[in-house]
Amino acid sequence: MKTRFFAFAALALTLAACDNEILNNDGPVAAKFIADITPATRVNSEGTDWTDGDRIGITGAGYTNVSYKRENGKFVTDGTTIYFNDTETKTFNAYYPYQSDGGTVTVSTAADKQGADIDFLFASGATGDTHNPTVSFTGDHAFHHCMSLIKFTFKAGDGIIFNETEPAGYTLEGLKHEGTFDTATGTTAVTAAANSPITMQLGGATTSQVIILPQEVNSSLELKVSFNGQSYNAQLKLPATPTANFYTAGYAYTYNVTLNNKGVTVEEPEITPWEPGDSNNVNSTL
Repeated sequence: MKTRFFAFAALALTLAACDNEILNNDGPVAAKFIADITPATRVNSEGTDWTDGDRIGITGAGYTNVSYKRENGKFVTDGTTIYFNDTETKTFNAYYPYQSDGGTVTVSTAADKQGADIDFLFASGATGDTHNPTVSFTGDHAFHHCMSLIKFTFKAGDGIIFNETEPAGYTLEGLKHEGTFDTATGTTAVTAAANSPITMQLGGATTSQVIILPQEVNSSLELKVSFNGQSYNAQLKLPATPTANFYTAGYAYTYNVTLNNKGVTVEEPEITPWEPGDSNNVNSTL
C-alpha cells in the first residue's frame, strides 16, 4: 500500500515538474486582435466595416497607445507587437482613429474636417491571456461611435423641381464645433465658447451628413438651403430622445427637408443606421 502511495506521489511530482518546465519554456505570446463596430456603421464611403489602412490605438498588458493597422481583413502590428508575458488575464481598451500622441486630442467638426478622421470610436473591456491570445473587441466590447451625427435628405415640394438643379449647399447654425476626445476613456467634451455656422456643399447630391460633438442645445438650429439662387430657411426641431435637447454620442438624427414655394408636406421619418435618434420632417420655404 505504501509502495503504491509513493508511486503516485512520485508521478504527481514528475507531472508538476513537466508542467513547470513547459510553462517556463513557453515565453511571451503575441496578442491577436479582432474588432467589430456596433451598430455596424461607418461614415466613410467604403461601407459599414473597417477598411484596409485603418489604424486603432490599443492599451493593455502594460502597453499604452500601440498602433495596429487593418491589412487584408485583419488587424496586424504596426511596428510594436503586444505580448502576454505571464499567465494572468489582461484587459484591453482601444480607440479609432489612431493618434500618435494619444491622451486628450483636440477636435474640430468644421466643414473641412468632416469625414472618417473625426468619426471617433472606442472599445473597452476585451480580455486575453497566453492560452487565449485572441482579444475580441466584439459583442459588448465592440467599438461604438463617440460622436453624434446629423443627416439631411433634401426633397422637392410644391412648386419645386430637382432636374439637374439640385440644392447647391446649406448652412447649419446653432452648434459648437470645437472640443476634445480622450483616447483613454472615449469621452468627448465641447470647448468652444460660442456657436458657429457650418456650410456644406452638396455637389449635386440630395443627401448629406455632419458629424458633431455630442452637446446640449438651448434653441432650435437654423438651416439655410441654397437652391436656384434662392435661400430657403427652416428651424430644426431639437432632439427629444434619448435625452431632450441633447445630441447624444452614438446617435444619428435625420432631417427630411422638403423645399416648398408654398404649402406643407409631411413625410414618414427615416431610420438611420446608427442607434436611431429622432428623425424629423422639415419644410423649408422662401
